[in-house]
Amino acid sequence: RALAGDTCIVCILGGAKFVNDDSEALVKVVASKLGAATSSKFQFVTRGMPGVQKSFAEHCGDGSRVWNLLPVGESSCYSRGMDVHAGTEVEATKEVFGLIGHVYITGEGGPGV
Repeated sequence: RALAGDTCIVCILGGAKFVNDDSEALVKVVASKLGAATSSKFQFVTRGMPGVQKSFAEHCGDGSRVWNLLPVGESSCYSRGMDVHAGTEVEATKEVFGLIGHVYITGEGGPGV
């Protein structure tokens, strides 16, 4: 949270693949609208996963307010957003992700979401 300052951190969760085409379209619209409608006081965080998180990151404005939280040494390979590293293993990164958000948005996912 130190990196974010006084911004509201919105964490994005969701399945690694879309089961329903309508869900993918909805995630893209939500990302686009949130990117356009929110001020610089909002930062969006993914865990660098495919599916819902990648779609959100790549449709949220110019990506300047998207951080992709990953273990040290890993890359999201997203076309937008900035990779930020926390922990050396996935479990540590998951724990940080679970603690940093003020708001969590979930799009289509299963038991692991």
